[in-house]
Order: sequence, then structure tokens, then C-alpha cells
Amino acid sequence: MKNFSFFFCFLLIILATKIEATSYNSLGQTGLINLPSAEVHQEQSIYVTFNRSNFIKLGTITATPFNWLEASYFYYRPDDLLWGGNQGLYLDKGFNVKFSYKPKSIFLPKIAIGLDDFAGTGQFTKEYIVSTYNFNNLKLTTGLGWGKFVGDSGIDNPFRLIGKRFENRNESILGLGGEPNLETIFHGDATPLIGLELNVPKVKNLSFKIENNPFDYLKFACCGEGLSKNSTVIRSKDSDINFGFSYKYKSYGNIDFSYIKGNSWNISISFGFSSKKPHRKKTAFQPEIKNSNYNQTDKKYEFYLDLLENLNQNKLYLQSASINEGTLSVTVDSAEHINPIIYSSRTAYISKEVGKLNEFEFDRYEIGHVTRGIKINSIKYRSSDLDLKERYPDVLIKKHSRIANSNKFDYKTHEFQPKVNFPIIINRVLPAVRTHVGSPEKFLYSGFGVSLSSEIQLNRNTVVYSSIGRSLIDNFDDKFSDPNTQLSPVRTEIVDYLQQSSEGFYISNMNIEYINSIHKNIYGKLSLGYLEQMYGGIASEVLYKPFKSNIALSFEYNNVKKRAYDQRFSFQDYQIAMPRFNFAYYHPKTNILTKWSYGKYLAGDIGYTLDFSRRMPSGWSAGFFFSRTDVSFEEFGEGSFDKGFYVTVPLSIFSRNYDKDIRGFGLRPMTRDGGQQLELQNRLIDSFYGSTYSEINENWNNYLD
Repeated sequence: MKNFSFFFCFLLIILATKIEATSYNSLGQTGLINLPSAEVHQEQSIYVTFNRSNFIKLGTITATPFNWLEASYFYYRPDDLLWGGNQGLYLDKGFNVKFSYKPKSIFLPKIAIGLDDFAGTGQFTKEYIVSTYNFNNLKLTTGLGWGKFVGDSGIDNPFRLIGKRFENRNESILGLGGEPNLETIFHGDATPLIGLELNVPKVKNLSFKIENNPFDYLKFACCGEGLSKNSTVIRSKDSDINFGFSYKYKSYGNIDFSYIKGNSWNISISFGFSSKKPHRKKTAFQPEIKNSNYNQTDKKYEFYLDLLENLNQNKLYLQSASINEGTLSVTVDSAEHINPIIYSSRTAYISKEVGKLNEFEFDRYEIGHVTRGIKINSIKYRSSDLDLKERYPDVLIKKHSRIANSNKFDYKTHEFQPKVNFPIIINRVLPAVRTHVGSPEKFLYSGFGVSLSSEIQLNRNTVVYSSIGRSLIDNFDDKFSDPNTQLSPVRTEIVDYLQQSSEGFYISNMNIEYINSIHKNIYGKLSLGYLEQMYGGIASEVLYKPFKSNIALSFEYNNVKKRAYDQRFSFQDYQIAMPRFNFAYYHPKTNILTKWSYGKYLAGDIGYTLDFSRRMPSGWSAGFFFSRTDVSFEEFGEGSFDKGFYVTVPLSIFSRNYDKDIRGFGLRPMTRDGGQQLELQNRLIDSFYGSTYSEINENWNNYLD
């Protein structure tokens, strides 16, 4: 390897400052320039990386659900490969995954195993095992790489000692993509990986990176319609050393400027954040308790009116209250909180303070949360624990409090029930941004407009939802609609919907929804109308979610017709009935949520969808899914089967106040017709958080926050 000894002189450099921050490399991984390291970002992170050199554009989204797992999805557009006879239109995409281990001993390095593009067409398929040691003066990364890491510096595969099958690697393209090829992983020759990162003295957050460059860049030119006349020149390599500088802005990302392969400049920009802790300190809970002196002759009624006013002032909307043998029972609907311990402990504290003003004292405060007319939990606190100044440890609060499986409708027998003036109408005018991502001829098609989002609550159980939009500017007409499918075009005609709905107003959804409790721990839902942008009809679901269990079961029956392309009031002829069975299991210690569903999909195919995610109490989640049906890989088309990933982020982490609003996004590598479900809001299998013992118990550290 050329200039290999160049690295070892840096081992003699002594710097005073320890390097703490991690950064993403140009491939969207935590690492050096093009080589990975054993580090990962803080758990519950999401980062976006853009990379540009003289021959590629690369965009990567990376999520870190655990402190030992990093997963990323990338789009890659080389400037030189041909597609449709044109240079620079080829577009590739794929998944990377890294597993990291940090030993308890500070004398041992972090270790990571990674698989890049492990289920794609083979453009970036490679594997690695690396270790990173964080000295006081530098970070040293060493390891071995396989697959596309190997250029002209390969060595014999050490795994050949396990079996001869590891000696050779099949470099053929992986068919239609989308399938892991276990016969190639860690097979064939290996190559050494080594690199350093050093702080630049007296310049805060700036580091210098240097690494070996084992790549043969012509090996990253496998696909599309082949090489152009410029490929040999721009992919040539004059040096086996890459070096550059990285500037990190706290934990929000980094900008890297590097010189690679001895003849090319490279710039990489990463930005993102972790949702593990709020980015702004929350306003302390110190409610001002008011006595409005309603001058009621009935002191109890006076107390109830004060309770109603003080809870409402704190956006804890009183649904009912009742006094029974030294216990005050209260139910609320929270406007700001999804955390059952926060809204229940705040309600109990305010209730105690209002009682003091009205000369009422209670031994216990039983708090329930009512949503869609259903009481989903019951948490009882001791009066002596409700003190902001001398707060006891959470473990003691938990010990003396009582969580019970609530009677869903006992609040309707409470003696004080404020009258609610239905209908309640909520209108919001919002910007409407629509996108279509991943076409070879143009990566992003987009449109901007406005939408009127309405929610009309007819009663506690029945709500009318609507979202009506108007496109102001878009470029969807630049895209040619080509479903190219052997199945019914249930999703691949999405471009037709985007184009024709841009000609005037369009209805994203307009439906009436009824949700109620059928029996203890059993819930039902019925929706009717324009359910989503492409389908309308009837959607129904029955959910069983037992209080003392971590499982949930539901059955869906949906009967829908395909909407007209203009997304207004008419329908096309295509109609289908879709029965589905759903199963969910939540593991509280790891916060892993596993969902499995089986039934009929929109194209009439039958099979299952498996969904794994990490769902945190804050509302943050990251997960991936895949569907396998009776459609063959050939019928499905490129990608082989439906799959994708998603991330949700609670917006309250950026605010001093709490907020229920959670925003998310998801991506599929391909828009195909196999394995497609309805995009329904308020699926019961994903609803009623805080209605089980485990969901309540995982939030005790937020008591009286």
C-alpha cells in the first residue's frame, strides 16, 4: 500500500484535548472520510448527510435507535454512469447497518460490525469489522473490510480458517435487489482499514482526519447502462491516502472538507439531533391556583367550579369529578401531554391545592384520562406525596400509588360533569408540501400550496376530519407516469394523482369516524368517507388491549374504492374488500414494539407485514417493515418485495412547553403495487397509549414534571 508508513508518524503526535464528538463520513456513517469507525451517535438520533465530489452525489438518512445500532438509507447518483442514454441520470439506493459494542473497560476499544448496501443491487455492497480507540490525543480506527472495500490491496480472508466457502466472493449483481445475499457477506479477499482523527490545537471543534484509501472506484460503477467516456478519468486514483478537516457544531452535525484519491475534493455536510433529552429546558410546573369566589351556597359545587377553572387554565380539561369517602376522583382530557404520569400527577396536585382553598382535604386522589369518551386509565396518589417543595424519590411515589384497570365509563356516574357544547370545530390553515422522491430522471418532484385542515367533534365519540388543499406551484407535470406493473396499479399511479390534483382544489381526506369501547379492554372504530388520497369507503377495526399484558390484537375489515385522479368526489371502478388481523407486542425494558399483520392487500395479494421499531415514551420512534405476499419477485418488480423505514419525532423536545404534536416521515425504496395497505389515521392497534400497566409504569421519572 502506497505511503502506508505515513500513518505511523501521527502516533507520535501528542495533543492535550480529548476528542469527544462523533461525526459522519461522506457515506453517511459515523466515521472518518470514507472509512467507518466503531462509533455511533447518541441513541434516538436522526441525521441527514449530503456528500458531493467530482463524480458522485450522495444523500443519506441515518437513525440510531439504540446506542449499539445505527441504520441508514442512501440515495446515490453518479455523474458519469448512463441511464436512458443520458449521462448522470442513474440513481441507486440501499440500506446500511452497523452494530457497535462498547466494553466496560476504558482500556479496550469500541468494536463495530457493519453491512453496507446489504440488500441492494451490489453497487456499494461491502462489510467491515473495525475498532476505535479514543486516546486523550486522538482516535485510532483499525479493522478489515470486504467486498467493495477491496481494491488492489487485498489480503487472504481470515475467515477461510472457518471454511473454504469464505475464500471466494460472487460479484454478480443481486437480481432485482431488495434481498440480502448471505453467500457474499464476509466472503472473498479482505483489506486493512486504518485511520486517525486528531483535534487541531487551539481551534475548538476542528479536527484533522487521515485514512488509507483501499477502494477501486471503477468497482462502484456496476449498474445503469454502463460507464461513460468520462468514467475512467474521473474515477482514477492517484493516491492511497485521503485526508481532510472536519468542523463539528456541538452535537448537531459536522462539515467535512477532504482531498480524496489524490486528485479530488470532497465536501460532506451532516446535520441532525438526538431526541433522548429536550433541546430546551422545560418550564417548571408551578401553577398559580386561583379562587374565583363563585358565591355558591353549596361549598362542594363551589369547589368543583374552582377545580374546573384551575385545571382548564393548565390545559387539563376537566371531564368529571366526584367525592367518595376521602377520595377525590377526577377525569381529564389533556391538551399537551401523552405522558400519563405527567398529566395525572399535575391534575392531582392542582386538585389538592384547590381543595385547600375551599377547605376540602382528601386522603387519595384518583385521576383518570378520558379520550374519545373512554376512560383509559386510573392512577391513585396519596395526598402526602403531592408536594412540589419536598418531592419524594420517584420509586417511593410509585410504591405508594395505585394503578388500576379502569372502568371505561364509571366517570359518567360522577356527580359533577361540566356541560360540553358540541359541536367543537377546530380549523387550521397550513402549508401543504407534497413530494415524489427517487425517480431516475429527477430525484425530487415537489409542490407547494395551502390546505384547510378541519376537525369537527360532534360528540365525545364521533369526529369529522377533512383536509382540503390547493396547489400553488409544482413540477409534477415534468414527470412521466409509467406504472410498469403486472398487478392492479393500486399505488404506482401516484404520479397521476399528483398531476391531476394540482389543477385545482383537492381533498386529501374527508371522513367521519366513530370510536368507542365495546367492552372492558375492547375498542371499536368505524370510518366512512374519503379515507386517504387514493381510496375511499368504509374502514372498521376492533381492538383488544388487555391492561396487564403487553400484547394487543385487532381485526380490520376495510371495503374501499379507488378515487379519481383529481382527488375530488368521484371514484374509479376498482373496488376491494380487505380483511386483516393485527398483532402487537411491546417489550418495556428495551422499548421494542413488534407488529405483525396478516390479510389481504390493496392489489388483492395475500400475505403478512412484519414491523420492528423502538418506541420511546416521549413519542420518538424509529423502525422498519417488510411485507411478503403471494406475489412472486418477478411480478412485484424491482425491489422484490415491499419494505421501508420510518421515524417520528415529538416536537416538544424543541419547546419550553409540552406538546402532543409528533411529526414523522417514512421512505420506501420503491413505489410498487404488491404488499400495499391503506394509509389510515387513528388505527386502533397504534392508539390508546397509557391504557396498560407497562405504558404507565415506564413514565414515573416524569412525576410532577
